[in-house]
Amino acid sequence: MNNLTFHVNYKNNVYTYNSGTEAMIFDYGVNNDLDRKYGKKALLEYVELVYELYLKDSNDTPLGALCDYVAKHWKKLRNKSRYEILEEFYL
Repeated sequence: MNNLTFHVNYKNNVYTYNSGTEAMIFDYGVNNDLDRKYGKKALLEYVELVYELYLKDSNDTPLGALCDYVAKHWKKLRNKSRYEILEEFYL
């Protein structure tokens, strides 16, 4: 089995992910202006959080909608438990 890595070139930096899903989440974060609003560190935390939520929900979550939801409510959600975030998302 081949090991794939995904490289995202953004603002003169290269970010490497082991999953295309993570690279896609990064793209959603940029499109939702996470780095512009909250900084590069928040963007990387966002990718990690959304990917973890996606995996925790057995990949059944509509990923694009989850990305947009977390980005829209970043300040409120970033310190909540994964369970609380998913529960709010599905309400």
